[in-house]
Amino acid sequence: MEPIKAFNNVVIGQFVLTRIPIKVYVDNRYLTITSTDDIQDMHIGFGMDEDGQMHRFDYRMVSQLLVGGQPVDLDTYNKAMGFESGGEAPAEEEPEEEPKKEESVQMTEISKDVLKAKLDVIKQQAKELKDKENALKKEPVEEELYQGEYTFGTGDIVKNINPSCEHFGSIGVVKKIMDLPNGMGKVAVYTVGNSGSTYKPGMSLTKTTDQLEKYNG
Repeated sequence: MEPIKAFNNVVIGQFVLTRIPIKVYVDNRYLTITSTDDIQDMHIGFGMDEDGQMHRFDYRMVSQLLVGGQPVDLDTYNKAMGFESGGEAPAEEEPEEEPKKEESVQMTEISKDVLKAKLDVIKQQAKELKDKENALKKEPVEEELYQGEYTFGTGDIVKNINPSCEHFGSIGVVKKIMDLPNGMGKVAVYTVGNSGSTYKPGMSLTKTTDQLEKYNG
């Protein structure tokens, strides 16, 4: 396999799905990726700074990741994933660079163990999600839900009314309503139609229904 030449939303998303704390290093600062919603666009991502403000960034400008507190650059990631460089064997390093080489090897070994373990989890989660989607397709369509004093379902417009949610104020059209496991309630998937500091038109958000209300304009 060919090594990646720049970090992208797929690579970053692998860590987000496993719930490993992850940050991207852009323009001399770290930005925290809060959820998969931040990296849905394949060209532009969103990250939160130390003051809680969201910023846009170009994936090509990410010089390294901070995965669970461990810095991971492109070389470390490619080596950990076993990607072939396709180039010639590196020339013998100068003696003064030996400590840097040892540090790189140590980091590679640590990152490789983390990546391998977490990728197995990602594959299992993807399979479970696919199985759930297939099961939902076989069930009768019963997507209307009693929410407060009204009922909403697929095609309705909803608004996020949870002030503690990072996507508070987002408005969109409901695409799907799904049951949470173990009778924990329901979630609604909606496509955003307005703009905010942490959301933009076209984004797909998934929220528990107690955070939403029917929007009448």
